[in-house]
Amino acid sequence: MVTFIVPAFNEQDNVAPTVATIRAAAVDAKLDTFEIVIVNDGSTDSTGATIDGLAAADRTIRPVHNPENFGLGASIRAGIAAATAPSFMVVPGDNDVSKSTILMMLIFRNEADIILMSPLNKEQRNLFRNILSTIYQAAYMIFFGIYVVYINAPGIWPTERAREAALRARRFSIISELNVKLLRMGCTFAEIPGYLQGGPKARGTVTLRALTEVVGSFIRLLVAVYITDRQRFGSLPKRKQIDFVSRLS
Repeated sequence: MVTFIVPAFNEQDNVAPTVATIRAAAVDAKLDTFEIVIVNDGSTDSTGATIDGLAAADRTIRPVHNPENFGLGASIRAGIAAATAPSFMVVPGDNDVSKSTILMMLIFRNEADIILMSPLNKEQRNLFRNILSTIYQAAYMIFFGIYVVYINAPGIWPTERAREAALRARRFSIISELNVKLLRMGCTFAEIPGYLQGGPKARGTVTLRALTEVVGSFIRLLVAVYITDRQRFGSLPKRKQIDFVSRLS
């Protein structure tokens, strides 16, 4: 069983297609059981009503409604708290992750504790965002020894270990924090290639508020990994290599 956590803020037009993408991938992966936890992060449009309508028609969907906009990190934490499966995947409510990518991660979900997607089509993001991402990635590699292709990648994570990690990020840094803490707790990981879907984002994510959150989260991680919780986060990441040719032939 896998829990799909779908954080959604003002995604009234995208949340139903996101559910359809997840369901199609889960069926093709022949999942026996799965659940979709959709977290409405205080949306001001009809996202909440759309989610309730989807849940009323589908018993695998469980809605969670934040009373106000708490941020992506808080929504993912709420989803983790609500999850009943031993592993979970975060699929943004804007339908940003393609069916083929979700399917690939599900096919190889038992190859390691953590399965991360390595995006191939980085041109889907503008040049400035790619530059910032490269700098961000390098910082996590240098300071935490995390040699993954994309520190903010969509992935599949172990639910109980995530709950043990004491996640704190309220906004965009939640996935980086999740990956660093679990990998430094000794979880194994494997990476699979995948594609982001849709065009370049119309909304901007690089704001002073976002930058402040990113810096604050990074500093908290440094303190946790090297000072306050160094025993818990003292392991180095352990990569598992996947033989794609033999597995998919």
